[in-house]
Amino acid sequence: MSERVINLNPDLKRLQDEGYELEVRAGCAIVHSVPYLDEHGNVQLGTLVSPLELNSDLVRYTKNACKHIMYFQGTMPHRKNGEPLNGVLLNHNKCTLADVPTDMSFSNKPDGDYNDYYEKFTRYIQILSSEAQAVNPTITAATFKKIVSSDSSVFNYVDTNASRAAISDIADKLKNHKIGIIGLGGTGSYLLDQIAKTPVAEIHLFDGDIFCQHNAFRAPGAPEKEVFEQQPNKTDHFRNIYSAMHRHIFSHPYNLEEDNLDELGSLDFVFIAMDSGNSKRLIVNFLHEHRISFIDTGIDIMRVGTSLIGMTRATLGMQGCLQAAEQHISFEEANKDLYASNIQTAELNAFCALTAIMKWKQTLGFYLDNIHLANCVYSTNDGEMQWR
Repeated sequence: MSERVINLNPDLKRLQDEGYELEVRAGCAIVHSVPYLDEHGNVQLGTLVSPLELNSDLVRYTKNACKHIMYFQGTMPHRKNGEPLNGVLLNHNKCTLADVPTDMSFSNKPDGDYNDYYEKFTRYIQILSSEAQAVNPTITAATFKKIVSSDSSVFNYVDTNASRAAISDIADKLKNHKIGIIGLGGTGSYLLDQIAKTPVAEIHLFDGDIFCQHNAFRAPGAPEKEVFEQQPNKTDHFRNIYSAMHRHIFSHPYNLEEDNLDELGSLDFVFIAMDSGNSKRLIVNFLHEHRISFIDTGIDIMRVGTSLIGMTRATLGMQGCLQAAEQHISFEEANKDLYASNIQTAELNAFCALTAIMKWKQTLGFYLDNIHLANCVYSTNDGEMQWR
């Protein structure tokens, strides 16, 4: 992906052709081996990192939109006379971009801003390397060393949302996790919609039902009506859609029972979005025994006159702790007469899923969690969200 992006964009290609150690990774352009002087007047090599504004594989530089800021890995650069280059320094805030831990950021914008990324990088390279060249005239950032970048991303295109916001290091906390979603109805499909946008290693979908017309009205997206004639399995249907974004989605078009629960054994986290009953009890017990964390979701909607009252629940079970699960999850078989209408609405399915997603991300440190409570219930009747 790095070479393709470079070859398709003249400003990046020019940087490479002129010998700079350029690579494109995770929505960022990176130039290695940039000479600068440290506080002792010694020549050091640093790394410049800039988020790219990408649309597919094409980049553009938007003027006057704070795109001129550059991130730097290295110690504080100095002039030949020993003074620090404070004029270019923005702050000493550390962050990680495209797996590069940066130590500070720079701000230097000429009148009218830069026209492209070539101008941006060469200007910062000149500011840093000119001081190093005053000590060693032969030193240069144009080494003509080719950088080989391996494309190990789980995405089919770059997550520019994380890179442009400079939160790739936070998003990386979700990497290497294998996720299971049991049940691809309304809530389960919205869970997939969110998880597919994260860099988790694998997503495994479990559901034995087919995707029907009523499912379309409580799931993300807008399928064509011909889909219902094909009667695809839910897991196949949603895998085909979200595989356009995430490379490692696996369809398991069957329900989980006692004889196939072992398929959950390799997962790191499981979302349960299925009806109550003995199957759910078996699944929860298995996850508990294998110390696999999970979140169970549920919604309850009833008609009251000409209105609806709805309630959503998301319950966390962390690595073998069943206290919240036993207290808040029902394992009784649903009363078929009572739930024959199976009232669900897309917004409550989505709300329930989003509550579960945020709690899951809290467990990994993506979101700060100061309360550490395991059960969240929301009611439309009073608008309260209660954590217990």
